[in-house]
Amino acid sequence: MINRVVSVIILLLGLSACSNVNFLEEQEGWQAKAINDDINQWSLTGRLLIRTDEVLNANINWQHSKEGDTLSLYGLLGLGKKKIVINKSGISLDNGSGVKLSSDNVDGFIAQQIGFVVPLTALRRWVLGRPLKNIDVVKLNNGFEQLGWQVISSRYKKTEIGVLPHKLKVRRDKIKLTLIIDRWEK
Repeated sequence: MINRVVSVIILLLGLSACSNVNFLEEQEGWQAKAINDDINQWSLTGRLLIRTDEVLNANINWQHSKEGDTLSLYGLLGLGKKKIVINKSGISLDNGSGVKLSSDNVDGFIAQQIGFVVPLTALRRWVLGRPLKNIDVVKLNNGFEQLGWQVISSRYKKTEIGVLPHKLKVRRDKIKLTLIIDRWEK
């Protein structure tokens, strides 16, 4: 009997060791009291999928600070790497082939480059599972609606920064953006 109990405990410990990420099943996201609302510096690594009439996917590394943002987008095996830098001056894009473009209109520039609007300035905050401050917001199950976009966060996890989303879905009309965040760091 004792051997059986010991075997069950060892089996349970072994199964729990297989999972290296502890997801929180339910989280109130932007309304949770335990979440630090003023995260000024973070970086994430993950995968991005954008669906419109076409499907675009990429790996993403996003570094955010008070000074600005640097996003690196790349496909399989590092092919097609693009680097986007956003700061007080505006936005610049290095397409990886030596051509650099820039603009002082961040969201307009992104829309011009990819053919549809992606609210990159709002995503800086939405990616944290939080709405923009001082802008009307409607609470939804597992998320919110703001600026005409639905933002749904799921599978929150504890990170060194705080409790943050593992999966984010942002949609408006035919545009559907899904971000799977594999790693959060300061």
